[in-house]
Amino acid sequence: MTNLINLLKFFFNKFINRTHLVNKIGIRNKSIQFISLPIIDLEKKWIFKNQRAQLISYEGNSAFSASNNYPIIETWSQVNNKTYTPTNFHLISQFKFIKKVKTKQKVFLDKNLFILPYYTSHFGHFTGDILGSLLYYLKNIREINEKNKLLVISPSLKWDKFISEFGNEKIEFLTPKLALTSNYNLSNSKILPRMCTYQNYILANNILANEIKTNNELPNKIFLTTEREDRISNLKILIKELKNNGFKILNPKNESIKDLLTLIKSAKTLISEKSSILNNIHIVRNMPYYVLSSPTENNYSQRLFHSAGMYRQFHKGLEHKILCEDDPLNNNTNNMKNDYKYKLTNSKRIKVDMNQINKQIRSL
Repeated sequence: MTNLINLLKFFFNKFINRTHLVNKIGIRNKSIQFISLPIIDLEKKWIFKNQRAQLISYEGNSAFSASNNYPIIETWSQVNNKTYTPTNFHLISQFKFIKKVKTKQKVFLDKNLFILPYYTSHFGHFTGDILGSLLYYLKNIREINEKNKLLVISPSLKWDKFISEFGNEKIEFLTPKLALTSNYNLSNSKILPRMCTYQNYILANNILANEIKTNNELPNKIFLTTEREDRISNLKILIKELKNNGFKILNPKNESIKDLLTLIKSAKTLISEKSSILNNIHIVRNMPYYVLSSPTENNYSQRLFHSAGMYRQFHKGLEHKILCEDDPLNNNTNNMKNDYKYKLTNSKRIKVDMNQINKQIRSL
């Protein structure tokens, strides 16, 4: 019966309906870039069953990881010899990485666990693609309890401590370092769905809106920065100028997660570097702020847009750019033209126009 219905639909669309068509954005315009994202129905009751699974992990670029115990990793949950990724942008490279580490020693983990199809300890992708669903599951899936814990892999010990506040007794933490040592076989696991980036962001923002309270006694002018000169070439001059104008220099590594988010939410004036550090703002702030950016941030390929550029789309209307001059570490941009990772790294650093920033500060 289903095949007959599908055949009739095909016939109707092919030969009868030629004027009312499906188009996800309602227009044909190749200059408009977009990605289709699945939204999961959170109202419907889900049915879980125990499954055998294997956790397979490999290491990425850990140059800026939180510590030796928290290298940058990706972890995939393999069921029936299959792992799933939501798009084909990185399908081949992910397949190769997974295949390479399948030969690692296997350790049996004798625990009843809820697990996600995918984990990462990369801060930007963790907050963008994982955090919201973790918090939602801990607060709303009744089957997650002391006997059936939720497996969590996070970017740092600070994030472990913060997430534990949402139900430490229901969480099984696995450090990225330990995840890399072996592939873990699970005989009693329940697989939760992977939510899209948009749904993760919305859930994280909604849940944290109730958890992070505004504190008017905290500094009302903040510059959010990693204090890395590979991001801003004249950073020392910029910091000195901002301090002279009453700004608190806020480096995420110097604060607990809760204190960091409270400061970000409470500040009346907030200026930030670009890149992954912005995710701290996206998940908690509902007031306008300023980002030291550059023109190259507006020219992502679809692959880069999906990997990084998409995150910033959810805060349009709150984010205001202060455009700066690109000042890449390596100005030889003719090399490795097709290497998207090289292009992303090479475009990271900017040089702030101090006359422009002083003018902006005076207008605030």
